[in-house]
Amino acid sequence: MAARAAVLLLFFLCGGRLSGMTVQAEDAVVLISADSEDVTSETAVPEETESTLTGTYTMAEGWSEDADQSTDGITVYVQGSGAAKEESSTISCSYLDTNYSRQEYEQLRDMLTNNLIYSNVDAQISTSAVYTLSMDYLYIVLVDDSSEDYRNIYNYVVGDYRCFCVQVKEYRAEAEQAQAQDQDTPQESGQKVAESFVWDISG
Repeated sequence: MAARAAVLLLFFLCGGRLSGMTVQAEDAVVLISADSEDVTSETAVPEETESTLTGTYTMAEGWSEDADQSTDGITVYVQGSGAAKEESSTISCSYLDTNYSRQEYEQLRDMLTNNLIYSNVDAQISTSAVYTLSMDYLYIVLVDDSSEDYRNIYNYVVGDYRCFCVQVKEYRAEAEQAQAQDQDTPQESGQKVAESFVWDISG
């Protein structure tokens, strides 16, 4: 169900990818999750409308890129020797093109939340919002299905018609171990990455 939520979260976003791949059809973009066979289609956005906003961020200490899991559009990080573990928390960084300006963050927030609530009845959905160190709006959605041994946290830094997304797949055992050692959990590390983000150009 968490995998379905990750796909349906993108239902109203144009051209964005959190995981998996995007396949261009005649009049639609088909999004395929890497973790499931669920498929969602949406009307394609003309290529010329896609945003060129990019930015920079600081990765949390102790995390390094996993080249095997990363793709052209998504950079995946693991902690320490996590790459050698089958069930290891990850932090994934990517961009999502949207239909919303920076001033329309409330509409974007409501759309993301409503789609998760209606599409994943087994998960507890919680939301919060803060600002980045550069004072950009940062919207956080936590999807927690108690039947799974991990949970997904999505951190969205809102720009003009584009978001920078930090997705955290946090295994409960790793989070508990980090707390016991008085260290940042994967969720906390991912939020710090999002808070450090700075757009290269103003939107």
